[in-house]
Amino acid sequence: MATTEPAPPVRTWSAAELRRLPPDQRDEALATAAERAAADYHHDYALTAFEAFGPEDIHGDSADARPG
Repeated sequence: MATTEPAPPVRTWSAAELRRLPPDQRDEALATAAERAAADYHHDYALTAFEAFGPEDIHGDSADARPG
């Protein structure tokens, strides 16, 4: 009879906790979170169906920017 071990608990980091970590540990934690989220973003169009900037948000050369 095969037994399966339960998955270890997943750590949830706050932004403040991540900022206090050394860079290599922070990168590892963020990479793990990205791996866990990848399937959600791949299968749920609503998570990526938006524009970060609309045409009125991008002014190009700052000398041409209109006061807003």
